[in-house]
Order: sequence, then structure tokens, then C-alpha cells
Amino acid sequence: MNHYSTKLLLPAIMLAMAWLPARSQLVLVRQAVASGGGSGPAGAVNFDFTIGETMVTTLSGGIMLTQGFQQPEVLPPVTQGASPILDFMLFPNPAVTTVKMEFDLLTEATVVYMIVNTAGQVIFQDIKPFGPGKVTIPTPVDRLAAGIYTVIIKVNGHVRTEKLIVQ
Repeated sequence: MNHYSTKLLLPAIMLAMAWLPARSQLVLVRQAVASGGGSGPAGAVNFDFTIGETMVTTLSGGIMLTQGFQQPEVLPPVTQGASPILDFMLFPNPAVTTVKMEFDLLTEATVVYMIVNTAGQVIFQDIKPFGPGKVTIPTPVDRLAAGIYTVIIKVNGHVRTEKLIVQ
């Protein structure tokens, strides 16, 4: 009897684990250690490349390792009604001369971003189209008076806000 229940216990545990939802990283964080490289658009295509060290010999046995690859960007599909903006943040905050707005855009879209003061007045506004991927928008704030502002980002009817402090 004991042997029979042990045989059923392992498949039951495996089935229970398979039933649990998978939790994975939504956006691939691309990083490579390299001595050089770059990125740039050519029409509607984004080209990324890295130039790594040619070869490295291991200490243990003369195995030659090479590097210098670039992982393609893989973004999750956007479901109907879901926000196409992930991981929206401002840095440096507080800002003195320039603030960078950074977020992951899951689909090609026109982005409206603005800076609003505490009275609700739009101090700065810009509209730009962006492709899917990590978006970084540097914005000068050195002409703004010191104080608290709200940065608003609108994409396809979805709105994200973040507090900005200008020194």
C-alpha cells in the first residue's frame, strides 16, 4: 500500500506544478559586455550590434570563449484594452538640467508627453511616434522654476503619470 501511494504522489505533484501559471520576465532586458557597439534605425528597421573581445582563454584548460552578440528584442503581445506602456520612470528625480523619461513601449504608437505644473497648466508638450521597445526621452528642465510638476504620458488612450521635482 505504501509503495502504491508513493507512485501516485510524484505524478500528482508534477501535475499540480504544471497547473500553476508561469511567471516570466515580460520584457527582455538586453545586456552584453563589450568594448564597443551601437544601435540605429534604417528606415523602419532598428539595427543593434556589439563588438566584443575576439577571444578569451580560460584558466583551466585552454577553452576559447568568444562574445559579441546582440539579443533580439522580444516583446509580449498587447491584449485588447491593455496598456502598451510598462516600467515608466523618471530620472534623475529631482532634476536640475535634464530629466529622462524611460518606459517600455509594447507596440508602435504615437506618444504624447507633457509636463504640468501644480496649477494644472501645461508647461511643456510634445508628440512623437515611437516603435516598440525601450524608449528614453531626454527633456530639458533648466528653464522651469524650481518646484513640483507632473509628467503625463498618453499612448493609445492610456495615461501614466509621475511626479517630477525640479531644483
